[in-house]
Amino acid sequence: MKRTTFLLLTIFPILNFGQSEFCNKSFGESYFPLSIGFEKHITWGDAFYVEKVTKKIEIDGKEYYKYEQDFGKGTIYDLLLRNQNDTIYMYNEVKKKDNILLIAIPKKGASWDTGKIAEINGSFETPYCNYENLIVVENKYSNGTKEKRYYKKGLGLVAITSKKGIKGICLPNKEEAESLVQPLSFVGCENESDKSKVTECTMKSIHSFITDKLKNLKIKPPKEVGILKFKVSISKTGYVSNVETLNSISGGNQARKEIKKIIESLPKFIPTKTADKKAVGTNIELSIPIKTNN
Repeated sequence: MKRTTFLLLTIFPILNFGQSEFCNKSFGESYFPLSIGFEKHITWGDAFYVEKVTKKIEIDGKEYYKYEQDFGKGTIYDLLLRNQNDTIYMYNEVKKKDNILLIAIPKKGASWDTGKIAEINGSFETPYCNYENLIVVENKYSNGTKEKRYYKKGLGLVAITSKKGIKGICLPNKEEAESLVQPLSFVGCENESDKSKVTECTMKSIHSFITDKLKNLKIKPPKEVGILKFKVSISKTGYVSNVETLNSISGGNQARKEIKKIIESLPKFIPTKTADKKAVGTNIELSIPIKTNN
């Protein structure tokens, strides 16, 4: 007789952090800071890069800053930028001329060759920060593509969007990320020796809860082996607030529905907390492999 067996393979925590000192990070009063020592982490699609200002360079009597975008593994793009009365110019080394990136004292509707100010009091929410008072620039390029760029005073670019959605956001570096949060904890795991141990204990506890519940269910075997994936939202009160099924497998509808119910019944967690002890919501992904034994 066929028997359906379940194994909780992996739990991927996707932490939604709340406001912290990282969100108020500042390198001055400009919407595009240019100073040696400036450094910022940015996502770009599935990639990630570090922006930093490394040195000054003089061209035709004008002072430029070397602005590096380091994608790792030797992939680095260099930009030459300068600030003139808070208008930011980028030097085109082929055409030997400057192009405007961002105008000084932006007003809604103001425009230049490739950009237009869409908002001067814009906002944008990332998994890390709820940014306010942003300048929103609509860019249109020669190839016809369009995007919006969101700039924060003192930090510069914090997000990029296109018609396909979010293209990039500002990230904390490793040390900042580690200081931002007290991780989500299953009750009983909060006193482990460090954050990685708390998360490991929480994963094991979720595993035990789900597998124990599954043992008592008679579930119709699916037609094929597969992995069911779920996105679980846990509110700042510690309770599961939403469970989203991310995929399906052939003949596995009953299994998918029953597992979703079990996840929805998870007991109250100790919620994720920011460095200032503010409780915030958290998302995790659960991947549950299903196989059928004869």
